[in-house]
Amino acid sequence: MKLTDFESIFNQDEAPSCDVYHQFLYAVNAAARTSGLTRQGIVNRMNNALKVDDVVINETLLNKYLAPGTEKYLPAHQLPALLWAIKSIEPLNVLLEPLLFKAIDQRSQLLQKHAELQMEIEKRAQQQRDIQKTLLPNTSSN
Repeated sequence: MKLTDFESIFNQDEAPSCDVYHQFLYAVNAAARTSGLTRQGIVNRMNNALKVDDVVINETLLNKYLAPGTEKYLPAHQLPALLWAIKSIEPLNVLLEPLLFKAIDQRSQLLQKHAELQMEIEKRAQQQRDIQKTLLPNTSSN
């Protein structure tokens, strides 16, 4: 079965389970802990990324956004700033998982392209060796 044989999840009648809010919060908090930054450091980076003159995010607001029982949710347009601040796209992958997608960065794309090109080089080299064997007389039977 080829990849093109699979129907897009967007065309399926049954909706995926997209209740990932708590998993998202867990991923954000885990990335925040491993970022090496304090909450204030994350706030500073978020405000820097939002490119605004006034403080948009403060530590209290960030804590409300990241609390499991809150009614104060992170605005979607601030998500890129948060991801940059915590130095991780893993929370985005949690959001995309029900749709069977995964975010990858440009470096990962380049590494994948490099590996594909390397495999192509090896395939071509083998083809060249096979042609060479066919064209050259067998000199080992002397």
